[in-house]
Amino acid sequence: MKNLRLLLLFVVTLSAFLLASNLSNLATATGQDKDATVEKDDQTLTLDCNSTGLTVSGDDNKLTIRGQCTRLIISGDDNMIQAATVNELTVSGNDNNINVDAVGKISTTGKDNNIQYKTGMGGKNPDVSSKGDDNNIKQRN
Repeated sequence: MKNLRLLLLFVVTLSAFLLASNLSNLATATGQDKDATVEKDDQTLTLDCNSTGLTVSGDDNKLTIRGQCTRLIISGDDNMIQAATVNELTVSGNDNNINVDAVGKISTTGKDNNIQYKTGMGGKNPDVSSKGDDNNIKQRN
């Protein structure tokens, strides 16, 4: 009977440990899926997007963004941004300089933004909508 109790205690303890470990892994994976935000001004940062979104609401930042962003939203002003791959780029801020290697869609409502891209996604040209004033959107070599 004593051995049965010890065995039962061992099984319950092991089950609790495995459940806690799985919940911890799930929480870590979920945390990695959250979109990030750069709210501060005058930052020089290198960020990894990893199939998430990024919002830049701060001003005068110098950002290098690695990996693939599902969306990159720029509402701040006077930012210099170099990004690898962006599915959807939305710019409502002003006077930003944005350089993207590959992009699927570009939408601007801000003014005086310079946006350059190397290629569209999947070999296609990006979908471009510029409703702001004096935005310069062009493909680079």
